[in-house]
Amino acid sequence: MIIKTLKARILRALKSPLLAADADSPPPSPTKPGARGGGVAFVRADSFSDDASFFDAREAETPTKGHRRHPSAEPLDAWELVDQDGRAVPALAAADPDPLLDFPARCPPGGEAMVVLYTTTLRGVRRTFEDCNVVRALLENLAVAFQERDVSMDRGLRDQLWAVTGEKAVPPRLFVRGHDVGGAAQVLALHEEGRLVPLLLLPSASANDDDGKKAPAKKSKCEACGGLSFVVCGECDGSRKVFDGGRGGGGARCRGCNENGLVMCPICL
Repeated sequence: MIIKTLKARILRALKSPLLAADADSPPPSPTKPGARGGGVAFVRADSFSDDASFFDAREAETPTKGHRRHPSAEPLDAWELVDQDGRAVPALAAADPDPLLDFPARCPPGGEAMVVLYTTTLRGVRRTFEDCNVVRALLENLAVAFQERDVSMDRGLRDQLWAVTGEKAVPPRLFVRGHDVGGAAQVLALHEEGRLVPLLLLPSASANDDDGKKAPAKKSKCEACGGLSFVVCGECDGSRKVFDGGRGGGGARCRGCNENGLVMCPICL
């Protein structure tokens, strides 16, 4: 009864303004039942009834041909991902690009999947020597596994660095997985900006892991070379000559070592 009473009041409120407007306006033309392009039918006030059938009336469908949606309207095929409980599921974010792509692709021999640092232990130029020590100490403090290639111990490594960079580059020079990161100034700037650690793909810097155990201790230097990455050649014992036992007493040049009678440490490699 309450619902029917409310419906009757709504109908009476709608009839009063429609009756006043109908008295002042001419009747609709039988040849033009509606406005051009419109889909809403005109209904006279006296056609309303007091029953619930009035609330079941629907507006005529608007023709879709030539109809344009508002630019800000939501697209019809915009669906929202929800889980079983009806909660919205955030869309998967696009994968972050590799930060190394911002650096030139210059890969030293064997450095496709490792960190390579070209340095020098020669004190001829103080600034170069100190820069090499700073970058080496930085990588060691970050617990980075890297291969150091001392150009002062092997002339072939110097030529290798020049060939990779295409210029007479001065150490230190850092390469990460086949990309040229730069010299001391570039490496230190990246570290201050917080961009060096993502480049090196370091593990978590926290002291403890998920199991509560202590992080592994810092790796000690190689016992064979003492961290120099070079050992004395075993064929010539550093003399750079190999004697064949002939009567002449002369020796041939050893082909297994460099100009200093050294070879790369097999353990560090």
